[in-house]
Amino acid sequence: MTIAAPAVAHRTDTAAIVSVAMLIGVAFAGSTIITPLYVLFEDSFGFSKMMLTLIYASYVVGNLVALLCFGRLSDQIGRRAAAMPALAILALSSLTFMAANGVIELFIGRILAGFGVGIATGTGTAWLTDLIGGKDKARATSLATGSNFLGIALAPLAAGLLADFAPWPLDLPFAAYLAVVAVTAVLVIRTRETVAAPK
Repeated sequence: MTIAAPAVAHRTDTAAIVSVAMLIGVAFAGSTIITPLYVLFEDSFGFSKMMLTLIYASYVVGNLVALLCFGRLSDQIGRRAAAMPALAILALSSLTFMAANGVIELFIGRILAGFGVGIATGTGTAWLTDLIGGKDKARATSLATGSNFLGIALAPLAAGLLADFAPWPLDLPFAAYLAVVAVTAVLVIRTRETVAAPK
């Protein structure tokens, strides 16, 4: 019994760490999944290169609002309680892109993506630190950074492949992302909370 208990705890902590790392990776994937699809949107809606630059940059608006106004949200209401709305916002961003009929929806989708990423990654990084242990912040930071880069790299690759070789190039990449967000939400719901009480 004395040997089995730590083993169970270790598996639980490992699963929790993987789930939160996935939260961070999936969040950052939401920021780059649209990258290879811009040319298709440009062809569909006929906007200029300058407009494309503005749409791309509008992500920063949502990201800054999230970081400046909601940077400590998960400290106040709990990690899970902050992560779930962030995932919902990322899902809403993808739905907005799927329903886009013009540049307005693209702006809204990008701002939502920035907002969701800001909340999810801030929450996820703090959650990793809690799970790994406050004394090993370097490991938590490395894991968060690795998850970040993985999400940023894999999302446009997958979106580009789906757009090139599968039907519905402006819908299927976002539908696939929504499925990944849903899986991540299930994992996050099952991950133990590390904030004992709201501050």
